[in-house]
Amino acid sequence: MQRILVDGMNLIYKFPDLAFYLVDYRLKDAREGLLAYLWQFFQGWKKAEVLVFFDGKKDPLSDCYSEDYEGMSVHYSHEQKADDLIIGYLKQTPIPSHCLVITSDKEIVNFARRIRAKRKTSEEFYKDWLSFTEKKEESEFDEMKEGLTDVNEQDYWEKQFLT
Repeated sequence: MQRILVDGMNLIYKFPDLAFYLVDYRLKDAREGLLAYLWQFFQGWKKAEVLVFFDGKKDPLSDCYSEDYEGMSVHYSHEQKADDLIIGYLKQTPIPSHCLVITSDKEIVNFARRIRAKRKTSEEFYKDWLSFTEKKEESEFDEMKEGLTDVNEQDYWEKQFLT
């Protein structure tokens, strides 16, 4: 089973709509948006475990360190950095080569490289996301077109005015 470790805050900034939430002090909305995007992207990956790491607390009064979101494992660092949680997880994993780390943080990338974990930058993931959504939209459009029948112009106007 592949484990996908996501540096949540690092990735949020690559999505313009989610970055806008952060500028507007809507951290909760940005996090929830990222989780929704990740769920859409990874829901078809049957042999993957997705772990998302966020800096800080879930909300100011929360003592939640981990929770489940649609089958993904979400972790909050509280007083630590999420980077430390990700590196700590990689240190404990029995087979680092079964892990894919999504981040552009140089410290995490260098550590993942040393232990031979797979790496993908946040920018690369965002490009994959754009490609994924484009294919999904094309597929949905194709399905919609299949439901339409060809109507010649004369039939169309007859239905408009004679019915």
